[in-house]
Amino acid sequence: MNVEQLMTRDPITVAPQTPVEEIAQILLEHRINGVPVIDWEGRMLGIITAADLIYRAADETLGPRTSIWKENFYKSVFRRHPEEPDKDQGRTAMEVMTRDVHSVEPDTDIVMAARLLVDFDIVSLPVLQNDRVVGMLSRHDLLKWVAKHPQEGANPLKAGEK
Repeated sequence: MNVEQLMTRDPITVAPQTPVEEIAQILLEHRINGVPVIDWEGRMLGIITAADLIYRAADETLGPRTSIWKENFYKSVFRRHPEEPDKDQGRTAMEVMTRDVHSVEPDTDIVMAARLLVDFDIVSLPVLQNDRVVGMLSRHDLLKWVAKHPQEGANPLKAGEK
């Protein structure tokens, strides 16, 4: 079985200039965890997840700073990608998105995709074909398949290989 059989086709996407408030509203209205950020040709530039927006909210609501030196030290040591701007300062998709994104292709084996989701603690994966977003595969998509096929045994995702 491959990703194309389980993915959500034609996912909701946003443009780089989409305001953060609009992205939050999209996530809430559609009950999704994230949206790819695409350029005018449909190529993926990054992804924005609920976690990205929650990070922003958490950082903005912290109490008074006790030590600028300590804060700068922690940011320099623990920042995921030093070249990226602080997400709490961003106002648009381009400024808040995660640029280093794991993705899969439609013909990727579903077991490999599931392993990526688990190993990297990812909630959803963009599905790319010719560098364009054609779908999203989420943990929820995999869970729906497992729920429909309980008779497949201990490893239902491998059952299709028989």
